[in-house]
Amino acid sequence: MLLTLDIGNTNIKSGLFVNEQLNDFKTHKTIDSVLAYIKQIDYSNVAVCSVNPVSEKKIFDEISSKQISFFKAKVNQKFNLKINYQTPDTLGMDRVCSAVGALELSLKNKLLSDKQFLITIDLGTATTINVISPDKQFIGGSIAPGIRTMLNSLNEKTAQLPMLGLESYQGLIGKSTESSMVSGVINATIGMINEVMNKLKSDSNHVPVIFVTGGNSNFILPHLNFNVNFEEALVLKGLKNIYDLNN
Repeated sequence: MLLTLDIGNTNIKSGLFVNEQLNDFKTHKTIDSVLAYIKQIDYSNVAVCSVNPVSEKKIFDEISSKQISFFKAKVNQKFNLKINYQTPDTLGMDRVCSAVGALELSLKNKLLSDKQFLITIDLGTATTINVISPDKQFIGGSIAPGIRTMLNSLNEKTAQLPMLGLESYQGLIGKSTESSMVSGVINATIGMINEVMNKLKSDSNHVPVIFVTGGNSNFILPHLNFNVNFEEALVLKGLKNIYDLNN
């Protein structure tokens, strides 16, 4: 049984793979929650994707006490795609895992032609857009503050703007300061996604295949005017594929 962990900046996602089947997908909001969970479950191997060294070390220390092998996804490993990125040493492995997972699912379910770009969008603490070319190369993308991060920044960096919930979104034209703030962060994200999608569609004359994941997805998905594939465990499924290819 393989325990997979996506150690992010805010949350940590976990899932147990029994053969090829993902079971018990969870989102943990604290490191203590993850450590408690790890202590109570059975597993034989661990695979980790991490962008948070502090949380990663605490988890590693807990797992190493059980003498269980600890696999960490790294950019120099085998993938189902080629990394064509100018600064691979700074490339977040969550981005690679989401791309690997999306490509695996696309090929398995025959979603992707040899002329289409593949896009993954992770709507979390940051909003990341990752682009895989028709010849199966990870060529880059965009990184922006996540929608909650933008709202927090507006509240923290200004004297009079309030802290708001994204549930108060009322449409493109905000008619109060509060609704204008929420409109701004949501539509900034929608606009960025639309711009990337339209650019790749123009370059290839084909609509890209798009996968979306991340905790803020429910605030953005209803406002996208093209088909997307939502996969909450996209990073973990990519991590499992990387683990298999390298073991």
